[in-house]
Amino acid sequence: MSEIVEIAKFSSEFEAQLALAHLMSEGIRAEMVTDDGGGAFPNLSMLTGGVRVLVRSEDAAAAIEALDDRRDA
Repeated sequence: MSEIVEIAKFSSEFEAQLALAHLMSEGIRAEMVTDDGGGAFPNLSMLTGGVRVLVRSEDAAAAIEALDDRRDA
């Protein structure tokens, strides 16, 4: 069983969604985790550590590189 690791943290769900879309376009399965009261309190996610992007440990290096390449573009 693969370990799940955090590869990035974002201040908004929108930013995390963009990162997820990019990772998925690269063939990397990723998930987003946030605590915003079920969407009722979007600002709550910043108080609980931001919006986290998670991948399988064996995909972590490729995912980090893909996000770095996206930032450099």
